Amino acid sequence: MAEQGFLSRFSAPEIRAWMQRQREAKLDEERRERERQRDEREALRRAFQDRDIPPDALERLMLMVRRAAADGENEVMVLHFPSAWMKDSGRSITSGQDDWALYLDGFAAKAHAFYRRELEPRGFGLRVAILDYTDGMPGDVGIFLSWKEAGAG
Repeated sequence: MAEQGFLSRFSAPEIRAWMQRQREAKLDEERRERERQRDEREALRRAFQDRDIPPDALERLMLMVRRAAADGENEVMVLHFPSAWMKDSGRSITSGQDDWALYLDGFAAKAHAFYRRELEPRGFGLRVAILDYTDGMPGDVGIFLSWKEAGAG
């Protein structure tokens, strides 16, 4: 019997209407997913902005450096974040400007101040790089702590 009801509604206009409802449902789901992802990115950025240097930062760094040095490395990545979180979206890094640190914001600026205060006087160096490019635009920024001798290859 249920099949009889279906057959009476079986028509090209009914199929087109069903297809339109399916497209609209898919577009709604995609929109909700984009909004969810946007909200998640905004929450991560707020957390990054508000984050402080932990009291045991120096001890954590010492362990990271010791592990990397034991593996024969001369540097370790200590921070990475989207270049969009910089005041200039990473342009100062891609253009090789020496004043790239002026464009840091939030936790990255706090981390750089920590470096200047605690690590630079101990002889450590800092290297910054764009880690990837998406559609030709800078992606993540990587900040590396180095203990390589100046001028060493």
